[in-house]
Amino acid sequence: MSRTLLRGALTAGLAALGLLSAGAPRPAVAAPPSGKPAPVAARPRRAAAAAPKGAAAAPAEAPIALAIPVERATLQNGLRVVLSPDESSPTVAVAVTYDAGSRDEPSGRSGVARLVMGMMARGSRNVAAGEHLRLVAERGGELHAETELDRTTYAETLPANELALALWLEADRMRSLDLSAQGFEAQRRDAQERRGAILGAAYGQGGIRLRQLAFQGYWPHEHPALGDADDLAGAELSWARDFHAAHYGPNRAVLAIAGGFDAGEALELVHRYFDGIPAVSAAPFKDVPFPEQTSQRTGVVRDSAARAPAILYGWAVPPRAHADHHALSLAAFLLGAGDSSRLEALLVGDKAVARSVRVAMGGHRGPDLFSIDVRLAEDARVGDVEKLIEGEIRSLGAAGPPPAELTKARRLLQSAFVSGLAGASARARALAEHELLFGDAAHLNGELARYFAVTREDVQRVVRDHLGPTRRTIVEIYPPTIPGAAPPPRAPRRAPAGAQRAAPGKGQEKAAPGKGEAKPRGAAARPAAKKKPAKTAKPRKK
Repeated sequence: MSRTLLRGALTAGLAALGLLSAGAPRPAVAAPPSGKPAPVAARPRRAAAAAPKGAAAAPAEAPIALAIPVERATLQNGLRVVLSPDESSPTVAVAVTYDAGSRDEPSGRSGVARLVMGMMARGSRNVAAGEHLRLVAERGGELHAETELDRTTYAETLPANELALALWLEADRMRSLDLSAQGFEAQRRDAQERRGAILGAAYGQGGIRLRQLAFQGYWPHEHPALGDADDLAGAELSWARDFHAAHYGPNRAVLAIAGGFDAGEALELVHRYFDGIPAVSAAPFKDVPFPEQTSQRTGVVRDSAARAPAILYGWAVPPRAHADHHALSLAAFLLGAGDSSRLEALLVGDKAVARSVRVAMGGHRGPDLFSIDVRLAEDARVGDVEKLIEGEIRSLGAAGPPPAELTKARRLLQSAFVSGLAGASARARALAEHELLFGDAAHLNGELARYFAVTREDVQRVVRDHLGPTRRTIVEIYPPTIPGAAPPPRAPRRAPAGAQRAAPGKGQEKAAPGKGEAKPRGAAARPAAKKKPAKTAKPRKK
């Protein structure tokens, strides 16, 4: 499919969902639940997407104008609520995003954020282990759970007539998490097994080592979110209880609902299930100074599961809310998005020295990571490939992208952005994320305009300012040495003055929730399921 057809299909799809500015639905502001006066703060208010500050003149090609419905409310206990109704959707998604992640872990207790995430995903005192999954799966729904550096999200997608069940399940585990010794030990064993599986997989150690070096001296980001082996071995139940008490409560969370529902009825259910949950004594993130990097850092990893070398590059760059972040994201697309991107075309297509190229931004608060991951062909020389990579980065910083190349990158980014919002679950999670990170879920509607406001000069400047040789970290991954064989091929190259070479290390990656058993106890009755038949779908956990 051509890019023109793809763009047209995406536009038509969003228009059909009513998510474009032309013809977007304008649902009325919902009234508070009858029979119970609501506080002023709990009345939904429509938020309009503000134009990006300091935006340049409109580019020749304007972006798709998103108009995702956004209504916002705040309960008395501090829970922020985002409603995005779409009457045409047969499904509804509920996402709860907590302001808690691995950056909140104290030194010596690495991995506790994921331990708590796993316990939250297992069940509660009122929902036995595996019961949450069963209740959702037998109704044709899906589950989602993930923890990041700076946030943790749980979500369900269910038929539209099952909104009450989804809200009850989320309220129950927010209120009544099973923090028993039995549940904790089951999750700790799962975490140790998961850590071993990730580190034992091909190239599993490389990304972890890259983060350790790129964020060296900055504990919130340098330590492994999977947990250090010694920390997991010595983990105590009190760690999980302390972390949960400090970070999991309504005043530390955003609840987002997207899909087929009525805003007034949904808000009434939110009040019913969440009003009685008390706020916690919040423990805000305690930041520490980020040490400036003044010379290249280099690490080497011997990977027994790898069959060919790989090269990882990383730069600590400004946080997601920084003015340069959108230009850096476009630079990532120019370098590594699609077959015709600079590094993909050069390394995989022209020179045939690599099997794959991936360029990405982390998208986090605090210092972010701009990374390049290149998996080499078996006969490629690491030093030669590094020269090619660094040459393309220098070229982009020296001349910037030509207009046609920048337009293509914008279109690719737009296609990825829009297609990523096609499902109700993805929209709910994105809205919760923007409410948490930027203070307004409607911020999501203005993102494409911010990307399209980036100019050639912006890309040129951020590459020079943030992706220079003294700020970079390189991790080289080699297969195990074969007895009697020559060392891995590597062309000689001179590192910048003061470059540091570091020994291999270990670390993290995303984890799925663990399994175990919990003791159910008496609690409020579950909402009765309605009789409308639901489509069957395999449950999914992340």
